[in-house]
Amino acid sequence: MIKIKSVLSLFLWGMLFSGCVGIDDLSHENYRKGILYIRDFSNETLAVLPMVARGESRRYVQPAEAIFFKALTEMRQSMRLISPEENLAKIRMEGLDSDFERFQQETSFKKVSKEKDLADLRKTLETRFVLQTELQQVETIEGATHIRLQGRLWDIELGDIIWEGTGEARGYLFLFFPRVPASFEKAVEVASRGLIRKLP
Repeated sequence: MIKIKSVLSLFLWGMLFSGCVGIDDLSHENYRKGILYIRDFSNETLAVLPMVARGESRRYVQPAEAIFFKALTEMRQSMRLISPEENLAKIRMEGLDSDFERFQQETSFKKVSKEKDLADLRKTLETRFVLQTELQQVETIEGATHIRLQGRLWDIELGDIIWEGTGEARGYLFLFFPRVPASFEKAVEVASRGLIRKLP
């Protein structure tokens, strides 16, 4: 009995000082093309574009992109992934910076793209499938960290969006006293993995 009490005391003491993270994964799929014509998408080559963000979220975009891409490489090991850095280098080498900037603006999650931009992008990236991501929300709501990522998968050979999803996480770092928001890094990882799990 004394042994059980001491083990329980050590557990509670550890919880009090080390804390534990409670983050909910609220990710969901928004759209999937009626009949996905790719039997095994996991074997395809995927070009991951640099992540974008608007407003205050822009200052978090670089660490969010790094966390997202790391999670993608771990979860989709059979895919050939072209990193955001590699894709950006190709775009700059071809002198398409302004075209790409326009593409990123025009294909935001509130606007549509032009066929010419998609054709130029396909020629430069030399791949059929492109994943576009946007960091849409970084907030503390009612004391909880709230992160939302949007993902959009393009078949740029056909100029068609074949999938859209949301990676969303909300959570606290529990320390008994006080209760504080979960770290940005941990919340982004949960949102990233949630989004990746929803990919075809």
